[in-house]
Amino acid sequence: MISAAVLERPGRWRVLGLAAGLAAALLPGAPLVWEVVTGAGSASVFGGDFALAVGRSLIVGGGAAILALVVGFPTGLLAGLYRFRGRRVLLAGVALPLLIPSFLWAIGLSMLRIELGLPRESLLSGATGCIFSFAAIGVPLVIFAVLLAVGSTAASNLDATRLAGGELAVLRYAGRACFPAALSACLLGGILSLADPGPGQILGFSGAATQVLVSFSALYDFELAARQCIVVAGVVLAAASPLVWFTAGKLAAGLLPRNATPMRPARWPAAEWAAPLLLGLVFALSVLAPVAGLVQPVLGRFWLDRTWETVARTGANTVVYALLAGLVATGLATWLAVCAARVASLRIAFVAGLIVVFVLPPALNALGTALAASGAPAWLDPVLRSRLTVGAVLGLRLTPLAGIVLLRAMCTAPASWALAAAVHGVPLGTYCRRVLAPFLAGPIAISVALVALLATADVTTVLLLQPPGQSSFPVALFTVMANAPESMVGSLALAYVMIACIAIAAVLLVNILVKPLALARGSVSAT
Repeated sequence: MISAAVLERPGRWRVLGLAAGLAAALLPGAPLVWEVVTGAGSASVFGGDFALAVGRSLIVGGGAAILALVVGFPTGLLAGLYRFRGRRVLLAGVALPLLIPSFLWAIGLSMLRIELGLPRESLLSGATGCIFSFAAIGVPLVIFAVLLAVGSTAASNLDATRLAGGELAVLRYAGRACFPAALSACLLGGILSLADPGPGQILGFSGAATQVLVSFSALYDFELAARQCIVVAGVVLAAASPLVWFTAGKLAAGLLPRNATPMRPARWPAAEWAAPLLLGLVFALSVLAPVAGLVQPVLGRFWLDRTWETVARTGANTVVYALLAGLVATGLATWLAVCAARVASLRIAFVAGLIVVFVLPPALNALGTALAASGAPAWLDPVLRSRLTVGAVLGLRLTPLAGIVLLRAMCTAPASWALAAAVHGVPLGTYCRRVLAPFLAGPIAISVALVALLATADVTTVLLLQPPGQSSFPVALFTVMANAPESMVGSLALAYVMIACIAIAAVLLVNILVKPLALARGSVSAT
């Protein structure tokens, strides 16, 4: 009989389990790396303008990161420290770009440019248009990173600062404390843009990720695409190394529970107009402007029949891919969190590994899986050439999102539970089934839902791995946009935006209904 106390003691199984779990998350890209390293091909990686494309991608990523930091940092600071009317609704609206593929905002900007009569060389196309498209995702990342950093601040610290120097002192010192989180989030947004080919395809910008997609899908040169993908992955890892170095330790420490009372947003007259103004400006530029571009072609004709046919044809696949991704990511993340939660060094290694997995280009795992499938026998089709394959690869790439949620949950589980179970002779299996599983049920549900929502926005993986006739809704939109009328593309894009809005509204409704029940249950238990 294995004692439940094993979950609170150090052991070699933790290191081996963590290493095996992180290796599993990186496994889909391993065949591609092995093929490039051991291959004897002589395809030039920097043929054509690929070297220039890498440089252009770095410039665009840097521009998007700077714009996200400049706009998102003060907005998130005010939204985290103070209460104001419409706070919850505005934050939900700002989060909308995180659930939508980046190429959809690029379509909106392109249509808006046409409606405004601007030339192709305007700010809404090319490199600057891509910067705006990627910043629409980077700004919410910075805002919510600052919100989390502010929320973890002890209320007593803010109260003491407020008594000593007023609200300006609170803004100054809270800004200093939250700036590393904002900087990390903007760097993450810029790094993710290096591997996203969507906006470049729409806005006429040839970046490194676009070159990889063209080499594989248009030129059918798998060897060249593989080598270019490895170069992009190397550039991304080099750019992410400062993020891993400075963020892993702080994030791992920030996930630990604290005895201090967390802060609550306060009232400040200046913030009651400044915070809604900043959030409204972010919402207008990142959401309303692209949506306005999508609406213009639809005013002439809304393709309701074609939109419904596309949703009906691809809806089941989209849901299956999303749920499989959520289950795979959550299952692996739960195991990794169990291995790393109780050892400080393993928590840091876990977070560092999650960052590495998350910033790698989606094309790396997709092309690696395609390479493995090309040489596999037919009896492996259910594993390497099916919808299960797409969902599993999506889930492995999004394991970091589930990992943060589950690691936080495991860190807050009291060690006394397992030790008391060990004293009373409760087996490990019984303890996990009756105590740990119910405690983790909420975080597991949140993890599955979060990964499923964000997995639908990953177009690259589904585009490269989908079985014939099993495309998702975003991929169907991405593949028809070049040849379909603008009104049809706008109709499909607006339908996707409406579905994302419904998902966010459902999350808000659940939060509004469940939170009072949880507080009431806590009050009854305390009584």
